[in-house]
Amino acid sequence: MKLKPLPKFILITTIVAGLGYGISVANQKGWLGTEEKSASVTLKADVPTANISNSPESNNSTSSNAPANQQTTSSFDLASTKMSQPVRLLTIPWNATSTLMYANGDALTTPDSLLGRRGVQLNIERQDDYGRMTEEMASFAKEFAAGNANPASGAAMVIIMGDGVPAFIASTNEVLSKFGQSAEVVGAFGYSRGEDKCMLPPEMRDNPQKARGSLIGAVLRDGDWNICVKWAGDNDVPINPNEQTFDPNAMNFVSTSSFTEADEKYISGYCEERPVVQNGKRTGEKRRVCQNGTATWTPGDVKVAMYRGGLVSVASTKEYMWQMPSTLIVNKQWAEKNPTVVTNILAASFEASDRIKTALHRGDDSELLKASAVLAKVHKEQTAEWWAKYFKGVTEKDKQGLLVELGGSTTNNLSDNQFLFGLNGNDMLYKRVYDVFGGISKQLYPNIMPDLVPYNQVVNTTYLQSVAASAKTTTAAETPSFRAEAPVQHVVTKKSWSLEFDTGKATFLPQSIAVMEELLNQISVSGLSIIIEGHTDNVGNSNANLLLSRKRAEAIKSWLEVNAPSSFPEGRVRIRAYGDAQPIADNATAEGRAKNRRVTISMVQTAN
Repeated sequence: MKLKPLPKFILITTIVAGLGYGISVANQKGWLGTEEKSASVTLKADVPTANISNSPESNNSTSSNAPANQQTTSSFDLASTKMSQPVRLLTIPWNATSTLMYANGDALTTPDSLLGRRGVQLNIERQDDYGRMTEEMASFAKEFAAGNANPASGAAMVIIMGDGVPAFIASTNEVLSKFGQSAEVVGAFGYSRGEDKCMLPPEMRDNPQKARGSLIGAVLRDGDWNICVKWAGDNDVPINPNEQTFDPNAMNFVSTSSFTEADEKYISGYCEERPVVQNGKRTGEKRRVCQNGTATWTPGDVKVAMYRGGLVSVASTKEYMWQMPSTLIVNKQWAEKNPTVVTNILAASFEASDRIKTALHRGDDSELLKASAVLAKVHKEQTAEWWAKYFKGVTEKDKQGLLVELGGSTTNNLSDNQFLFGLNGNDMLYKRVYDVFGGISKQLYPNIMPDLVPYNQVVNTTYLQSVAASAKTTTAAETPSFRAEAPVQHVVTKKSWSLEFDTGKATFLPQSIAVMEELLNQISVSGLSIIIEGHTDNVGNSNANLLLSRKRAEAIKSWLEVNAPSSFPEGRVRIRAYGDAQPIADNATAEGRAKNRRVTISMVQTAN
């Protein structure tokens, strides 16, 4: 199984999908020596210069991530499509495309399927390589530019993970522009909700600082690699982006061409000798190091658990739940000539999603199995039962007896799309995902991606709005709900931020607004509960510091809720104020006091 190897010319997303909070490139901060082309990236903590604090175990604030899902089958009144021949659609192999598979009825549209009844003809093919996808879209564009209204060669549409869109669009549009064309996102069929993950030894999940010196197999700059890097950055663990060296103070990577290679290297006990670096400079030492982690997704996580074990998910798309929608990318100019094809693909898929959701809600797997049977046929591996099992996600014991979470996906209906793309007054959540990943790509790889294609040139919600206008019934979007009283089970990430306030007040200085925007973007990618801890130095009265730190933490909470209410509903954000009770540096120096004036943001899992 060779799944999802990325094109060598595409810089697929981020050194930290949110890598954190205040990501910085080593050579920009002076961490690079002259001997290495790249060195450890310290996803540097933003330590505040203000008196901030939170209260000991704020008594009401726990989140339950149970989705709110009203079960109602949707229907749409759209004109039927007339197509003389099938159009090709390429997709990476994953469960998040299940709704389209159901709607199509087979790899080639069946007459009695939801799409067939609408006159749409699709030929869905598996394609693991984003570079090949670009080539196929270019082949289609060339014929379309030559006057062929419905080219038989190439592909008019592809499906990729949402966090990879900024880089994919930048590279693909550069090619398509030669034919006066471009690609755009028009909707999303589902989400990876746990199947994409960073797998490390359990002690690293319990104490992220132990991930320093880890060696993880990964397709570099792939979405699964992003999860590892984001989790590291969110926990102040540096990244060594040079796969030829080893930094004992950073997370290190073994570069592989596919996730299956990464998994197989771990299973076989892969080791190699590397030069040791510290702060970007070679120490002269060489060290034999062995791979102790993998960045993978189903079915790779199942294989690791079955054949070797010893790893757990430290972070996945269950925690970073909005990171990987399965986005539909179309040739913009062709879509403009064939709008009913696009709207009918979306409408039929949304109807399929509602059928699957409704059946699963009543404990019936039959509709999911229909989709899974097509998945198995398109991807040419496993069975319908296998794909359905890991679509729902399971917790199983691995070969060493560890409990491991495996799989996890969802389907998207119309309301899910409206929520994701900020329609009906919602927060523009996908724009935040796009800007976080695209902005970091631009920052880290300016020679490859000198300009981020503006979001409004990439995402076109016109087709979604047409589907919505024809909807006879609608369903509720699946979104996490939060209970303020639910206890914290596990702290996934914890990091400090620099936020400045007016002296002695809880009002932000103007320079803090940009930091707040970045904070909002970074934590919006997750579906976890948020804890804001406030801390101060010891100048002044301790009681006054405690009160001020609480007010400032509450100001941050209020700002998040006002600026993105759909992303920060009631109960998601908790407050803890500590005043000057928990210094991390010497209050006897100005530098130490500055470090102690901080706000710490944690993302936590809570009990249902």
